[in-house]
Amino acid sequence: MFPGLPRVFPNAEWSRVEDVFRFYGSMRATAVQCRNLPPAEMWVQQELQYYEASFCRTEELTVNVTTFNVGCKKPHLPMNELAAVQFPSHLGELAGKPVDVIVLAFQEVDMSASAMFKEETDASQPWIQGACAAVGADSNPSSSKPYYALPPKQLVGLLLCVFVRRPLAPAIKEYVITTVATGALGSLGNKGAVGVHLSIHCTDLCIITAHLAAGQSNVSKRNEDINSILKNMDFNASRRAEVQATANAGIVPEMLYPELFPRDHDFILVAGDLNYRLNLSYEEAVSQTQRGELGELLRHDQLATELKNPHTPWKGFLALTPNHVPTYRFDIGTDTYDTSEKHRVPSFTDRICIWAKRPAALRRVCVDEHVALMRVRSSDHKPVRALLRLPIQVEVPEEKEKVLASLRQKVAGLGLDRAASSKVSLDATLLDFGQLQFHQCGEVRTVVLTNTGDSVAVVRVLRQKPQQNEAEDGAWTRVSPLEFAVLPGESQEVRIETAIDPRCMGWLSRWRPYKGNGRVAISAMLLFAVRNGPVQAVDCRAVLLPSVFANSLENISMLGALPCMAAYQAKMDDKTLLQSLRPQIPKELWYLADAVQRQPLMKDLFAATLDVDSDVCHAIMAHLDTTAAPLPAEGEPGSFNVYCVCECVLAFLKNLQEPVVPYSMYTQALAAGRAKGKAPLAFIAQLPNAHANVWIYMVSLLNYLLRPAHVQHNRLTPSLLAYVFSAAMIVRPVADQGLTSARLLQGGGVDQQVRQQLHPGARGREGLGGVLLDRSSHLHAVDAPSTVRVRVKRRGK
Repeated sequence: MFPGLPRVFPNAEWSRVEDVFRFYGSMRATAVQCRNLPPAEMWVQQELQYYEASFCRTEELTVNVTTFNVGCKKPHLPMNELAAVQFPSHLGELAGKPVDVIVLAFQEVDMSASAMFKEETDASQPWIQGACAAVGADSNPSSSKPYYALPPKQLVGLLLCVFVRRPLAPAIKEYVITTVATGALGSLGNKGAVGVHLSIHCTDLCIITAHLAAGQSNVSKRNEDINSILKNMDFNASRRAEVQATANAGIVPEMLYPELFPRDHDFILVAGDLNYRLNLSYEEAVSQTQRGELGELLRHDQLATELKNPHTPWKGFLALTPNHVPTYRFDIGTDTYDTSEKHRVPSFTDRICIWAKRPAALRRVCVDEHVALMRVRSSDHKPVRALLRLPIQVEVPEEKEKVLASLRQKVAGLGLDRAASSKVSLDATLLDFGQLQFHQCGEVRTVVLTNTGDSVAVVRVLRQKPQQNEAEDGAWTRVSPLEFAVLPGESQEVRIETAIDPRCMGWLSRWRPYKGNGRVAISAMLLFAVRNGPVQAVDCRAVLLPSVFANSLENISMLGALPCMAAYQAKMDDKTLLQSLRPQIPKELWYLADAVQRQPLMKDLFAATLDVDSDVCHAIMAHLDTTAAPLPAEGEPGSFNVYCVCECVLAFLKNLQEPVVPYSMYTQALAAGRAKGKAPLAFIAQLPNAHANVWIYMVSLLNYLLRPAHVQHNRLTPSLLAYVFSAAMIVRPVADQGLTSARLLQGGGVDQQVRQQLHPGARGREGLGGVLLDRSSHLHAVDAPSTVRVRVKRRGK
């Protein structure tokens, strides 16, 4: 449900540490268990899976990786230059060597407005067909074509095609596809990633094509995007959802399909338009490129800088160093860098990055070719192609028997109890994360676990259930990896990150203003449970500051005229507080809406096609928490970008502790949308006062932006706004989400059923969102949000 959040222990499923590992290894040792082997032999077979490196030989897997931002253009056929089926002649003794796996990663295949509401469109078909023709591939298992086409996957503009040389196809043990969207609210896929889990022989590959946030200075948002992709891309999420849907019992053991994230693989290949730029002026970048000073250009490369940062989400990755000119941005049809008024700085935006679970494996990766395909001029980007040789593990039966004999000898000599016992040590037992706030989160600390025993240490990270204080439940921690195995004498680094999410921190609603409590000490006792070994604890501590973000409408209404930070620090008795005048609309929401309505002609407000600067968003949030005043107007000192303000509006709504439509009324909302007619208006009348006022107010803002005089400039549509705001204001209850696919949860928890009912473009002008956009006048809401505080027919006490 919450990627990276350790499970509480003890719980309904686990009352003892032994229960934690009851199902461990069952998926890979089911056949063994069914044979009812003696305990010692059972231990041998379970240990065997962790010693694959000892009974496998290393072979080379040749891989072609090509990334191309196609700029919404159709392919120029044939596409042979994009896909090399064998190593070219200039590579000497490697010339003519066949390529085993061909990866074609495309971005901006379809970026039309209609494509934002669905993952796959017809625009991908010419690219898929052209790729198959260039490679010589199809998906017929009995075909004589040289390559087998694995199922392609599109996510709006992203398209990932993977082909495997036909003789290698029988070695494919598993192939799973998933997607992660990082556009507005994380629900629209104009930015994000498509990922493939590909298991060949005894090696697991994770192949990702990504399109990260644009903008010259948007480094932090790009980092957030890739961090979200690596944390949320769970290849087993859909499997768990399928099991949950067909399960008769209420509880499905999590270990049936444990989380499978990119860093659980042996290799990760990331290829895409990562959008990292050069910190140079246009003139400097063009001049240095013309002089061939690639080394000087790379000194200013944002991605190269990020890779040196110890806290980067790219930690452990190797980015292939460009030995070609910047691949962005060209005038289409030419090799001339951007001559438009914007003069976008030439940059190495199109990149290929590699990560390996074991550093020794990464050192053995051979990059035999890394080129920009300059003859391709159909887009404002140039394709980038790499030819790689990856070390993969292939089982050797004779060596496997030797390992089995060694394990049997160990258990016979030491005895089962001692052989199966695990011993580990941690390099830290206390971590201090300092001060946290909703918009000042993401601090990272690391713990290194070392196996000091004789057997494999199988570890799961859990949260200790607090005795009384809910602030000690550790729901603010995210851990990666949550489970792992460490061979004797080896170590594993574990990342611990912070995240404030009201959906799993219910106690936040009981932290109220005017109690003289302007900060709360929070803690987490993380338990490193070791199979057949000790449980070691890491004490995590932090101090949480209040914010109107991740708060409740009820608490925010109590703030009155004071800003959030001051109101939480102040003291007021309950009687005085109850008699105090409360605004019907949170003043902070009014400040945000007021800033938006001042610029109604700006293009694509609230649209997913825009990228925002997360640092500016954090500054806006800090302003709202510390200042009881409207945001500075455009042109005034300290003014904020209106697109960042829009992002903050969505963040405010999406992260309410109780959504605008309360969880308890979620089913009623769906029913009202289906019933049509006056049912949606009757439903709004049933909402709690504070929630109804916010709904009416937000619809007023949207109608104001949709005035005919405004839409001819801002290009907004009812369909787009209903789609985006439905994900923020009608959120599926956490208790009902079960083991739903992570892809659906990333859209704010709203599922596809409710999207169809709320998105009027999908089914005419029906659905709750569509009705309100058309008929908000029935609610006496005015057009201009800045005057809502005077003219809206409010529902007070």
